[in-house]
Amino acid sequence: MNVIVIGAGIAGLSAAYHLKGAGVEATVLEARDRIGGRVWTDRDFADIPVEFGAELIHGRSPEVNTWDWVDKLGLRTWHWNKLDDSMIRTEDGDWLTMGEARAASPELDVTRSWDLGDAPEPRDVEDLGRYLRRIGFSEAQLRYVRRSFANAEGERMEWLNAAAHAQLFKDSDGDDDFSDFRILDGYDSYYERLADGLNIRLGCVVQDIDWSDGVRIRAESGEIYAADAGVITLPLGVLHSDRVRFQPPLPALKQEAFAGLKMGPVMKLVYLFDEPLLDPAIGAIYARGNPPMWWSPSLGRNNGATVWTGFVTGDYAREMLALGEEAALQKGLETLREEIGEPTLRYAKARWVNWPADPFALGGYSVCLPGHYQAREKLAQATPPLFWAGEASAPHHLTAMVHGAYCTGQRAASEIVESC
Repeated sequence: MNVIVIGAGIAGLSAAYHLKGAGVEATVLEARDRIGGRVWTDRDFADIPVEFGAELIHGRSPEVNTWDWVDKLGLRTWHWNKLDDSMIRTEDGDWLTMGEARAASPELDVTRSWDLGDAPEPRDVEDLGRYLRRIGFSEAQLRYVRRSFANAEGERMEWLNAAAHAQLFKDSDGDDDFSDFRILDGYDSYYERLADGLNIRLGCVVQDIDWSDGVRIRAESGEIYAADAGVITLPLGVLHSDRVRFQPPLPALKQEAFAGLKMGPVMKLVYLFDEPLLDPAIGAIYARGNPPMWWSPSLGRNNGATVWTGFVTGDYAREMLALGEEAALQKGLETLREEIGEPTLRYAKARWVNWPADPFALGGYSVCLPGHYQAREKLAQATPPLFWAGEASAPHHLTAMVHGAYCTGQRAASEIVESC
């Protein structure tokens, strides 16, 4: 049996890796001139690896399989201690560590710990904002959620399915449950090893997929690829765009999945400064302006130059998109100046990483819409000879995460092996 895997992001690399381990021949077709997809380590912007895409390892639970590779490869990591490493501009204008702010404000603390007590379960039809209002969140709390949790989730609260977050609300012990770690050696140190020995064709833009009898794929270049089965790892934004045509048309199940999922606009504004901006122990800022979230990949390293990244999604990203690159970078700088009290701050270099404009992503990561709780499961369901992977097809608690994408590729490979 032979398989074509479309996409050399983490899901596609994982699928091909596990197929190869099972003795199944797999060819990976990748539209870009690089592997990694929405995980993209840049080594030219600064003297340290800078992540233009996915950046962190989220948590240390057994499901976070990235640690298996980190340990196997001996990669160095840094732990983001969110309570003490992060500064927040509070609603009252105070400038406190996250730990200090949470201790001073029970209202803020709830938006970080998600200890909701005996609050009722969210309903599938409820968006996050409506649910939080129903259980008593104040407008101040909702503003905190908007600039922290919702921004991290990738969209405005009105487009986030509250029920999809129910497990997080139920199990969360606050920041301890969601400790983040950075691979100091760069995420590419992981995904390039994952790709070792795989048959990958770069610069191969897929246009047509005929799955009527096996899988026959036509690339933009005119090349034809045929296989017994295919693994589709295309980002949700590309699936929504119809840039890749399926023949016969995909079944109603897939159309239902597409209708229930939205690709969130995600952008990064990355700045290089000649000197550190804050105490070297401070690695993140929760701002009141746009961008509302900042972090420094320079934390934990000993060098003079400092990189800071502003992270924007949802309406924050739409505001930046409307401004355009130059004005967006200036707006980000103005927010940073205001938060740290340095009105004359200048950067040495800046980069606008605009994922919504990327033709092979068309957005950052997926969100589940209210009323469509089963959409991810529908997207993940195999339709032989096509099998489905990618972060949008992961269970709700694993989406928008590298290890979640990896798990979907492993699942698709297992489905193919079991079908042989």
